[in-house]
Amino acid sequence: MTKIQIPYGSRLMDVDIEGKLLAPKSGRSKANSKEQDVIKHALENPSGTKKLSEIVNAKKNGKIIIVVDDHTRDAPTEKMLDALTEEMGEEHKEHVTLLVACGTHSPPAEEELKRILGKHFYQFNVLIHDCDAKDLVYLGTTSRGTSVTLNRNYVEANIKILTGDITLHYYAGFGGGRKSILPGISSREAIKNNHALLVDDHAKTANIENNPVHLDMSEAASFAPPDFVINTVADGNGNLVDAYAGDMTAVFLKGAEVAKDLFCRETGVLFDILVVSAGGFPKDRNLYQATKAVENCYRAVVPGGKLILVAECREGIGDMYFEDWMNEYASYEETEGAIRTNFVLGGHKAFYMRKVMKRVHLSIVSVLNTHILNRWGINAYNSVWEAVEEEKMNIKDKVKIGIVKNGLDTLLVPTTKIDKGGNKDKQQWQIFRNRRG
Repeated sequence: MTKIQIPYGSRLMDVDIEGKLLAPKSGRSKANSKEQDVIKHALENPSGTKKLSEIVNAKKNGKIIIVVDDHTRDAPTEKMLDALTEEMGEEHKEHVTLLVACGTHSPPAEEELKRILGKHFYQFNVLIHDCDAKDLVYLGTTSRGTSVTLNRNYVEANIKILTGDITLHYYAGFGGGRKSILPGISSREAIKNNHALLVDDHAKTANIENNPVHLDMSEAASFAPPDFVINTVADGNGNLVDAYAGDMTAVFLKGAEVAKDLFCRETGVLFDILVVSAGGFPKDRNLYQATKAVENCYRAVVPGGKLILVAECREGIGDMYFEDWMNEYASYEETEGAIRTNFVLGGHKAFYMRKVMKRVHLSIVSVLNTHILNRWGINAYNSVWEAVEEEKMNIKDKVKIGIVKNGLDTLLVPTTKIDKGGNKDKQQWQIFRNRRG
């Protein structure tokens, strides 16, 4: 038996089970250089805009705002800021303000800001976006009815710069680009209206074609477009693959194409048991964030099978409305009805959880309260081995087990489908029928 280690919080957890390791491609930088050199190369070769140095020199003494990701993301923010400030020149530093794009997330603590920004925490004025602030600026309404109301500091800046990373997103298709504006620096109401579009079938991971969430975000961003954007793509191990700079749309489309190729993994089979790590801290800081790994991977589990989420969740559930909706709505049908009639941010996480639980049995290895999880119909375990062994007892034939080390950055695409009427996967369908519950 080969010992596998998977991320859990700030450490690696040993998984002593026989299973197929499912990982996205291991990325290698196109420039085959150090991360800082890759980022600098992107700034020196922007798409669709002039170089940043030319942009800032054309607006001397203008107020510069740089939007950065918050503590729930894992972008190489400090390195991007290093390259951006070097490109702009020392004389422009005094005009720079950093704006942390929190969306509806809780504001990061000082220690988290220091981790994200490094030395730049001490060099620049740092503002944290508040989606409920009274001075947000209304700019118009999208064709899908989202009232675009943004952070005043961003709107009034002479030069607007976005930073971030492009990775999978379970209803916007991909993160990055326009997401720094909506939801990043938008009002709670704008975010709520945009996210309510997620019930559309096209609003899914790795898809932007006819995706109303993505299209609405892009339209909203056009009301106050950035002058310059730099986004990175990293593989599931955190290795920088490439960086893209310049026009927001050009940057996003380039990065999304690379991310899709990098993160999508065809499985060939459906698994009876799938062990999925969210990817460790900060990706598994709470259940609200870690559920993205479940959404990315559950389609590769045979109906009636088990998905075991491995996520420390040191900060608990992570959202009051998510917890309330899980307590109030016990089925997928109930949460879907609530989403359509009374959308609440946080409630959408319950919608996705119940959708998954309609197909598979969900178990979680974490520090979360066992009684809460059990009340929701989720089995809680102290170890992966315990969760796997209990499920194996329910299956008569040889068990197919899959293991995912970084579920937030792995989209499993099953190429084998369940077919009740034919011979394909007949054995797996029989297992489903014989499985308890």
